[in-house]
Amino acid sequence: MFTRILATGVVAGAVLVGPSAVDAAAATTVPISAPGTYSSDPSSTPSGAKTTRSLGGQVVVPAGSTRYLSGKLYVDDAAQVTEVSHMVYCKEPGQTAVSAQLVSGQNVLANTPATMLTRGFVTAPADSALNCAVYSQFVNHAADARGSIRVLAQSYLQDVFGDIGAVAQTFNGSVLVNSSYNANVVTFTAPVSATAVQVIGDVSVTVCYGVDKGLCTRSSGARMDGTSSFVGTQLVLNQLRSDGSVCRTTTNGDLAGVRVTTTVHHFRINTWLTDVPVDTSCGSRDFVAYTRTTANASYNSFKIEANNQSVGAVFVP
Repeated sequence: MFTRILATGVVAGAVLVGPSAVDAAAATTVPISAPGTYSSDPSSTPSGAKTTRSLGGQVVVPAGSTRYLSGKLYVDDAAQVTEVSHMVYCKEPGQTAVSAQLVSGQNVLANTPATMLTRGFVTAPADSALNCAVYSQFVNHAADARGSIRVLAQSYLQDVFGDIGAVAQTFNGSVLVNSSYNANVVTFTAPVSATAVQVIGDVSVTVCYGVDKGLCTRSSGARMDGTSSFVGTQLVLNQLRSDGSVCRTTTNGDLAGVRVTTTVHHFRINTWLTDVPVDTSCGSRDFVAYTRTTANASYNSFKIEANNQSVGAVFVP
């Protein structure tokens, strides 16, 4: 988890990266520059050999700045069930190494439109900007042969607020869920000047089924013989008292369930809260947020994915 607080009035200097870059203003969406139909890799393609597609939509995070990046990937016309990975990769100018990344993924059904939301906070080093853009990988899940899928032109990347004054963010590790689990646990202290906070809590899940594999093992209590998981999620934000007890709880609503079939297999769930007041009567400005995640006992177990695919954050724009 990282926590970042900038003093009022601090301005991070931008680093010029050349005429081809787009230094997006806050809240401006930058469309991808390479929509179109792409070939998907055969199902047997090893993880390290998947073809990474550069889709464009560049946003610059200035040196020393923290930005809330949010991107949507719109796809359609998959010829087969296709595994789609939606990535935001951030690199220093002129470098090929990825310095920061935001990732999500899910399987898209054939000839079915789908939208993927990938978001989180990126901090550039003090001495260099980061160029952030949209990338993707496509894998044919129906056969060990190349397939195809279309990326739509309305896909974009966005710097939502400009420089962020205070944020705490965490990426969850890989966890098997047989009953319930609190994912993306974040602790945050609101600055004295803040009157409200915002929260995001996103989880990427994979249905357990078939043969034992990785965390999905029957010896660990995983239910794997059905055709779907029923995944419940609820975003919870607790403001604490000075003794650490809960003073006030805010949620995004009741626990909400979604059925994820073994055909879809991979699925992304996004939750958020906006403008939650800081209650001064609590005597503390400390918060704890988490994504309550449940596995219905009548359905298969599932695992929460790691590798920056499951993210939680509390912040003040």
